[in-house]
Amino acid sequence: MDKAWQQKGLKEYPTEALLGTLGHYGLPVNEEEFRKLAETSFPLGIAQQWREKWKGTGPFKDFAVAAAVELWRRWLPDRVAPMEMAETLNGLMSALAHLLNGKQDAPVAEAFEKMNAVRARMPLDEKGAPQERFMREALAPFTEKQAEVFDSLAEALASSGHTAHAEAFADLEEFLLPDRKGIAKAMVRAARGEVDAATDELVKFTEDTQRAPISRLLAVDGLIHVKAHGRAAAAARTLLDQAEKANDIHLALDLVPRLEHVYKAQNDREALLELMTISARLEATHDKMHPGHRRHQHGR
Repeated sequence: MDKAWQQKGLKEYPTEALLGTLGHYGLPVNEEEFRKLAETSFPLGIAQQWREKWKGTGPFKDFAVAAAVELWRRWLPDRVAPMEMAETLNGLMSALAHLLNGKQDAPVAEAFEKMNAVRARMPLDEKGAPQERFMREALAPFTEKQAEVFDSLAEALASSGHTAHAEAFADLEEFLLPDRKGIAKAMVRAARGEVDAATDELVKFTEDTQRAPISRLLAVDGLIHVKAHGRAAAAARTLLDQAEKANDIHLALDLVPRLEHVYKAQNDREALLELMTISARLEATHDKMHPGHRRHQHGR
């Protein structure tokens, strides 16, 4: 195995070369052992378990990670790997970005087809959502910029008149991140001009106690985003009161900066003053619950 693997990748190298290099740097691996590890881990998780034994340095420092990904591709071709999902999603996002930039022949249909094929093979939990461990590993390589593009893409497509693509991407977004269920599609509706209907939906989501707190918080963010400040303030304040009563201090604290943003937008000084009192009370409660753990910023 030569140092050029970093530039070329591992696809061209025979399996024997991969295994030989792993063994050379302290990791004798065989297919049976790998399959056993794959019962409970994905490639990055497998590489993490290998880390203690790994002796590779310099050009081979990260070889074990790349090898785990490549061996998964070869030995478990029927099982989608997180990296494959990430690459396919990135390809779709790239095609859609080209479309938004005016490239009418961007391969969007093909990219959606590939993404849907991967989606159909993804491991799901008992609720039919992607396994959290899988998603954590799949999204790990995403940069902050890529995450921002992902978050804004459905809305941008809707604003540009690409309604079908916007709805399809929002559906994908909600599948990959179930806490956004309904919210991404509401944002698409708002971007299409149906702001009142979208706002009504978002308010319902903030009130839905069956939703996880983070999901209700995201619905508040949606209301703020569409500048429905009055309804955002009412929803966030109700949610804050409920959170404080339920002793979910972290959720309550996460709502404070959102309310501050809305009250400033409304120029509601009285509400801001009251919020300062509430915030101080919540911080004091938090400090009692977690002595020595100061919250420097809010956000889940």
